[in-house]
Amino acid sequence: MKGVHLQKLRFICVVALFLLVSLRFPSVYADRGLIPIEPDVSVYEPGQKAILAWNGHEEIMILSTDVTSSQETLVLEILPLPSKPTVEAASFQSFNEVQNLIWNEGLNMFMYGNKGEVRSNSVEVVFHEEIGAHNITVVKASDTSELSSWMDSFLENSGVDDVVSLGSFESVVEDYMNRGFRYYALDLITVSSEERSVDPILYKFNSDFLYYPLVITSPVGGDTEITLFVLTEDKIVKNYSPFRKVGYRLPKGGWTPIETVLSKGDLSKIDLRIGEIFQYKAWLTVLKYDGKVNWLNRDLMISGVAQTPETTINIDVSFLPILVVLSILLGATSTLAGVVVTLLVIRSKPRKETNEPPRLEKESSLK
Repeated sequence: MKGVHLQKLRFICVVALFLLVSLRFPSVYADRGLIPIEPDVSVYEPGQKAILAWNGHEEIMILSTDVTSSQETLVLEILPLPSKPTVEAASFQSFNEVQNLIWNEGLNMFMYGNKGEVRSNSVEVVFHEEIGAHNITVVKASDTSELSSWMDSFLENSGVDDVVSLGSFESVVEDYMNRGFRYYALDLITVSSEERSVDPILYKFNSDFLYYPLVITSPVGGDTEITLFVLTEDKIVKNYSPFRKVGYRLPKGGWTPIETVLSKGDLSKIDLRIGEIFQYKAWLTVLKYDGKVNWLNRDLMISGVAQTPETTINIDVSFLPILVVLSILLGATSTLAGVVVTLLVIRSKPRKETNEPPRLEKESSLK
């Protein structure tokens, strides 16, 4: 009889666990035997989130940004890219799918013990389209001053009277120019004092290395958190400073990174276009950075599998004998610090303000 009661209790506890996981409570603190469900960060938090999928010669980058401003204003975001991209709408569901896959892997580990329009001198428009709230233009440029002049004309044609100066970004853009970056995606969106998530955008481009721009952000200043969900054909062995691998701390001791093989079906669930660039499978690795934006002085660039000692982020997992808590890092807390440079363009109607360009942060180059 006692055994029957224990079995019922076990069943109820397991059901309760899955209900808690599916509801994704932001935090339930452990006190007097309560079980904490406490993701360190999640896709629902403000900031920068990105999914990077690279098969050795082609990359897909899905970006989502949460933006806010003290008053309604236009925001111009600049994204340097190593080659001409195709730009398409993406869905936030991609981030939900990644989070689900990470949760499922953690549960399995616990339960089973495994684990061409206009040309202006050196600036050429190669793409322009409105995608949801985004007004995206991709230009090919080889001169910083020409790009700055073109941006002024672009904003004037967009109904913005104020002149935008690259300011402290000029040296950063010049650095990208000197390194051979010729394509720049400009995204013009309107933001207000109410924080909101801008629909994700997918950029697909040819690249001999996995790439995530960081230097372009360094003038922004302040603190930031950046979480990258990286999909590669080979396992990433090396740790790339300042990024650290995210992992699970197991209930009985020990630590294991979030590194799992996803099938082509899993990849297609994240986004069909990601599934198309991989032949059979891909490794999922989660990387995180938290710190000063102006420390990001090198872009994340991974050209192959590297092997060095790695730094880790430990995520405590507390549990009662049957329930388990999995903690996952998946977001970024700073609102305008991440992969893109953000320039505020105040319409001429409100009083003019001088907006200090975002300060660059130390980036991590992974080679």
